[in-house]
Formats: sequence, structure tokens, C-alpha cells
Amino acid sequence: MIGLLAKGLTANHVPPDWPTLMAPRLIELCFQTAGLWEMGTQGRMGLPQHVDCVSSAPATEPSDARLYAVVTPDTNGDSFDAEVVDTEGNRCLWLSGYRTVAIPNAVDAAQLKRLQLRWPWKPLPHKKTRPVYRDDIVVTVLH
Repeated sequence: MIGLLAKGLTANHVPPDWPTLMAPRLIELCFQTAGLWEMGTQGRMGLPQHVDCVSSAPATEPSDARLYAVVTPDTNGDSFDAEVVDTEGNRCLWLSGYRTVAIPNAVDAAQLKRLQLRWPWKPLPHKKTRPVYRDDIVVTVLH
């Protein structure tokens, strides 16, 4: 599944000129993209529980670049690996071993069913894409 970071976001933190070691929104982009995959395929909503490793390149959140989270579940769908890349394919951030803990009854079954019917959740290459808007992140579902 591929997530697209929205443009024109407010400052990541206050004061905005203080440095950070990593760009938190890029990590959140991975979390939310994986979360939508999890809701669509497993019918559950989860909160972050564990990350094996996160690494980033310097200057990982340029304001004018389009950034994409490419999230891949493991074969069991129990954990995710993700990378954030720019339009040139340069890796800005790598996240591996991301796991969630399910929130019981967090997803309304009827609303989830409508979402699942609207978008097929199994990616097929070379097909059109549809954006899914969620807060400050745009997630594109491949179908």
C-alpha cells in the first residue's frame, strides 16, 4: 500500500526551528498507511506497539518534495516494513518490524464493510489509483 504525505502542513513541532533527529510525520505516514491496510484486510484498528528499527537519511522532509510511504506487510500480516521515498525513488526513511495492538470494537462493522466494498485491498500492478484522505496524510490505495 502506498501513502502520500499531504502538502502545506503546519509546523511539525514548536518552536519549529528546533532540530529533530528524525521527521516524526514520516514515521506517522508509515503507521497510518499500514493502519489503513490493516483495517481493510483484517477488519481491525490498531495502535503502534513495536518497531524493530527506524533509520533515516539527512534532510528527510523537504517542503517541496512529494513523499510516499511504501508499506509491505509480512506474509502473515502480523508486521510491516515501510520506506518513505521521494518521486525520484530516493529513500528518506526506513522502518522495519512495525506491529500494532488491536483496539477492541474500535471499528464500526457497517462502516468498515462499506469501506471494504468501495476499495479492493489487494494491490494489482499497473491499475489506476484512488486517494483516501485521512487527517494530514493522503493514502493512495492501489487496485
